[in-house]
Amino acid sequence: MTGNNRKQPVLLLPRLKADCDVKKEVAGQWNVQPEKAFNDVANSLEYDAPGEVNRISSVPTMWARPLTLEMVLYDRRHSLRPVMVSQWQGMLAALALAELRGLPLTAQLIELGKNNRSFAKSLSDLLPDYKGRNLYILNNKHPWEDVYVFLWNNKPVGMSSPSTLVVPSEAGNWEDLPWWNLEKQCLEAPQSQLNKEEKGLLWGWLKNLNEELDNHNGHEDAINIIQGLIGEFQSTLESDPSKKEILSEEPQFFGVPINRGALIGLNYPVKAPEQPSSVKLIASGKKEGEKLPLLLYDPAMPGVWGEEPQNIWIHGGKTLASLRPEELEELKTRWKGEVIVLEKEELFLEELYFIDLDEALPGALLPDARRNDSIIFNNKRVTPLISLNPMLLDYFTPEDLLNKIKFQTLKGEGNKVRLMLNLPLSGVQENNSNGTRNNRPFQDYLLYKDYELKEENLLPDQLPVLEVWPNFQAKGWKEYYGFYYDADLGEATFQVSFPKARYAHALKQGRGTYQMVHLESFPECIHCLDGDKTIIGLILLKSPETVSLSKNWSVGVDLGTSFTNIYVNKKDVPEPLFLENLLHRVTKSNRETRLTVLFEHFIPEDFIPKEKPLPLSSVLTIKGRNVKNEKMLSIVDGRIYVPDSSRFEPQEDWIKTDLKWLPENIPFNELFIKDLALYITALVAKAGVKEIQWSLSYPSAFSRRDKKRYAQVWKDLTTELEKTTGIKQNHPEIDSDNLRTESLAVAQYFADFEGHDLVYTTCIDLGGGTSDISIWEDNQLLHQCSVQLAGRDIFSQFLAMNPKFLEQKLKFDPKKWKDLRGGAFNAKMDVWLRLESENWLRSQRTLLQDDPDLQGLVRLTAIGIAGLYYYVGILLKVLNAEEKYQKGQITPVYIGGNGSRFLKWLDNGGEFNKNSEVNELLSRMLSAGSGFEDTEQLTRLSQRPKDEAACGLVLQGTKLKGMGKKVKDPLIAGEKFEIKTLNQANNEEENTQIISAESRLWVDEDLDVIEFKVPELVQLPKFLCEFHNALRNLDIEEITPLKGYVRSPERDKNKKLWDDTERELNNMLLKLKEDAQKNGDAKKNENDKSTDKIRWEPPFILGLKALLQVLGKEWAGK
Repeated sequence: MTGNNRKQPVLLLPRLKADCDVKKEVAGQWNVQPEKAFNDVANSLEYDAPGEVNRISSVPTMWARPLTLEMVLYDRRHSLRPVMVSQWQGMLAALALAELRGLPLTAQLIELGKNNRSFAKSLSDLLPDYKGRNLYILNNKHPWEDVYVFLWNNKPVGMSSPSTLVVPSEAGNWEDLPWWNLEKQCLEAPQSQLNKEEKGLLWGWLKNLNEELDNHNGHEDAINIIQGLIGEFQSTLESDPSKKEILSEEPQFFGVPINRGALIGLNYPVKAPEQPSSVKLIASGKKEGEKLPLLLYDPAMPGVWGEEPQNIWIHGGKTLASLRPEELEELKTRWKGEVIVLEKEELFLEELYFIDLDEALPGALLPDARRNDSIIFNNKRVTPLISLNPMLLDYFTPEDLLNKIKFQTLKGEGNKVRLMLNLPLSGVQENNSNGTRNNRPFQDYLLYKDYELKEENLLPDQLPVLEVWPNFQAKGWKEYYGFYYDADLGEATFQVSFPKARYAHALKQGRGTYQMVHLESFPECIHCLDGDKTIIGLILLKSPETVSLSKNWSVGVDLGTSFTNIYVNKKDVPEPLFLENLLHRVTKSNRETRLTVLFEHFIPEDFIPKEKPLPLSSVLTIKGRNVKNEKMLSIVDGRIYVPDSSRFEPQEDWIKTDLKWLPENIPFNELFIKDLALYITALVAKAGVKEIQWSLSYPSAFSRRDKKRYAQVWKDLTTELEKTTGIKQNHPEIDSDNLRTESLAVAQYFADFEGHDLVYTTCIDLGGGTSDISIWEDNQLLHQCSVQLAGRDIFSQFLAMNPKFLEQKLKFDPKKWKDLRGGAFNAKMDVWLRLESENWLRSQRTLLQDDPDLQGLVRLTAIGIAGLYYYVGILLKVLNAEEKYQKGQITPVYIGGNGSRFLKWLDNGGEFNKNSEVNELLSRMLSAGSGFEDTEQLTRLSQRPKDEAACGLVLQGTKLKGMGKKVKDPLIAGEKFEIKTLNQANNEEENTQIISAESRLWVDEDLDVIEFKVPELVQLPKFLCEFHNALRNLDIEEITPLKGYVRSPERDKNKKLWDDTERELNNMLLKLKEDAQKNGDAKKNENDKSTDKIRWEPPFILGLKALLQVLGKEWAGK
């Protein structure tokens, strides 16, 4: 090299021997040479390089490389043979293992006969002579005319040959192929780079290739030579002839079909026998098999595990080596329904959100502080949301997932936190020396993502209310409810979604957002969302206690007008149902906000009063209900409301009271019962109960229609509850002892719980809407009835008439009671009476004993209770006349129910006992009504007011008789009554039935009632006269007489009073008829008679109620 070209490489050809056979030709011209010319050139080169084999790279022909390889392979004595055979083997191995190892090999078909480019035309013009060395022939084509060029990473590295099958190129770059010698820049024999399994698979592939050579009319000598070379290659590998080779299922694995002659043997790379996936997530035991297998795809896995990529199996015959990244999405679609494939990045959420409060999620699972760094932001501990793909919870329990994550603060990198996730994968199966596989249980794989703590991802410390009910798990239990309220924080806080919710209802009220959901399993996590409904984090919930169910309990439910009570019997011990808080509180929300919203929209956290939460108010809240639901759903559309005396606003349209009696409230009554039954079932299930025997009470004032409907409601709901809770529900049949009148349940309470004898006794359950009466002799039931005269008639209605009394004497806030009417007023008054009246009686009753207004109220209440006793006296007289009651004396009275508290109002000291004056008055009223001697019988107040019926329902065994008798026991009128009926079966004949005061109020069920009336009040004036006589004769001081009243049973002596009373009575009778017509409009059976629809009341009781209304209005100045 001289001059300016000193640094430019110059190609120097080897020197020829002096006696060479190569003739000199004109430079730059192509010409045709015989086949032996290549041998002449090779043998004529003069070189001397001991210990190293030279490569020919400048033989002057366009087909030099394939012809040189052909020459070497066909000459066993050629000095280049070892090197070129190794390269030939290396290329065959690359083709064979391309899919298994995921090698970037592709092919392109070159059809020289169809290519008009000058270079291609030159190649075609100079096609080598193939005779004697062709492995296949092509129809109407020279076998060299169609060749395949093989590319590695889209760069040519070799070609096909009809004489040698493949030809590795001289300057091909097989970068990253293990048997590519980087230093020498050439392929080498692959054996040292293959594992045992790969050697066996390659042996089988070569066997298949060897057999393919016999199928394409090749020259016998050429086939023998190449088959020999293949056999030699096989001999260096480990074979297992018993195993059939498995080839690729891809018909164009290399991008084009390789189908020219024997080259078809190259078209299908080897495919290893599919092994179980190495990257399958090992699920928690209880989660195994619930979902499709989850596979993790991460190209970095070989480096983490120290394994070759071809040893890491994915799915469908694909290994990490054979699965090309660009085909992953297509494979995910192809494998849909078989497996789920996630990439590493898909396991983590994009950002990490956190709450500006330490321990902000008391109901959540949070990383253990002992193994996790505290996350600090602005020098304050914060609570992170879990920034992971919620799909992981399809495979792990919340506890298991939590154990697999760890938060780590990155020191010296500002506000950065690393979230590490250690996943158990199925792992690479190890080969044992005997060829079997060692199945390890799992192989950990650690991933992580680094997050920057950003101000915009900080959630405020004012948190939404987030609750789940109930907080336990039990076999078969599928009734769970979730509740969310954003506390009017709007976009400042997170929203939520409950995965797997069976039903969800969201609504906006004012500035607040609410959500209620129904689930079939306790939620494992809650998704936290931003305003665009994008998941910003997870709240993992603590798995609640799993309860073992083994007990059988009897549950008694006394559904009252004002209150509802529940007793249970476990091991023959009756007791009130313990109202345990079953809420699972997720967030550390503001207590006042939480308590209020749970009372109105969900299930209360606390029941009022805490020391004695039962009985529950018979009040329903439907706030937030979904009006689109044709059938209202438990909890979601309505819930038991637990009011307090200060905040209770029963006039709101979302509060429903008077559930027991009003026809228009039947749907809400049924919803209340559904909620009640569900809530009770949850409480007893938490206590380990597997079977419930329901016992129910009902007022004997129920018509037959009422009783049937009530029994059917419980039957339907308990049948459904059994399916959704797994708790055996034994509902009471309509004629069973487990469906009893309130009067019988109360009597059993007095006899079997308090231990009183019922030798000759009257039991009264004085409730809010009805008084249930039973009369006994020698523990034998003589008569029972239910009358709609109770607390609301003898007390609450008077206060509703006189708001000034409420404000001035009871110190009520008039704003909170203004415009309250009917059921709304009664409901609020019932709550005050239960929660506050005892305190008022203790502190104010004595001080106001001489107050005229209070005396007036006491008088009215005394008349109401005395009138009830007078009616009981009438009952005793009639029963005696019917020869059912033999004693012929007035009876002691055992009285209970929430209305029995009004006896305390009749005593100046606010207490009722055997020394109270009213005892004498009530005994005298029994005597006056019955005509029996006044033996000064005492009234005994229940030890557990309002508990009597519920307790009596669950008492096992009784000394009482006649509890289950089916004989009709019609009401006793107490006043003369006329009923006009129509007999449709007898030409619509009308008939008027006269019922005397001492007769039974019974109407033939085949007749339609068209009119009824009280022609004249006789017994009621007698009662009021006897009442005033008793006040005078017994020297009663604590109850004052009516001003202006003339003590006489004659109607004319107090004409205005009785005229007004009769007018009020007629209004009541009209309403009774209207109610019957409303029931008639809803009748479902043409055979239903009007007698089934009328809730009959004794005329005496109707008259007494009318009298009380007249006197009440007079007291209130109306």
